[in-house]
Amino acid sequence: MIVSPTREWASVAADREPWLAVALRYVLPLAAVPAVAWMIGQVLFPADLVTWASASRARAPGTIARAGAIAFCGSILWVTVLAGAFGALAPLFGARRDWGRSWKVAAYGTTPLWIAGVLLVKPVLVGVVPIAMLHCSYLYYAGLQIVAGVKQSAAAEYVGVVLFLALAASTLLGAVLAVWGP
Repeated sequence: MIVSPTREWASVAADREPWLAVALRYVLPLAAVPAVAWMIGQVLFPADLVTWASASRARAPGTIARAGAIAFCGSILWVTVLAGAFGALAPLFGARRDWGRSWKVAAYGTTPLWIAGVLLVKPVLVGVVPIAMLHCSYLYYAGLQIVAGVKQSAAAEYVGVVLFLALAASTLLGAVLAVWGP
């Protein structure tokens, strides 16, 4: 997907694998990458995340496990929200609503972000993640054209609107969940 996206998207478009199978076979294992890396990073480099005074609290097993669970669930939620936005807005951009195709574009297009999640072992490297997000944007753009049949002239705007809405929803959800934070 990362090296030759056009060929890979054509393969995804031809594949009739149900979205749930993609979720179980592809999304769940890759969503674990940043979650596990983040947990390892909290154990090995707690000072990267917090002040020295609270470093011992950050190493608490419950805190680390909760951070990993939040990262894992957040990653899956991101793909789900993104797929929902792709599906909901499809008619506005000349495509038909198809949950399976929307899910595949969201899932496979997020691959660079999950791979970049390995860098979370050293939490200060989180600044590299936006580069992976740019590549994801391109993959969504290409995937929507090949998998969902969106015209090239509409694909960039489609991706931009969906990412804006998904990021807004993510921010809102994060604010709501912060109420239950530590």
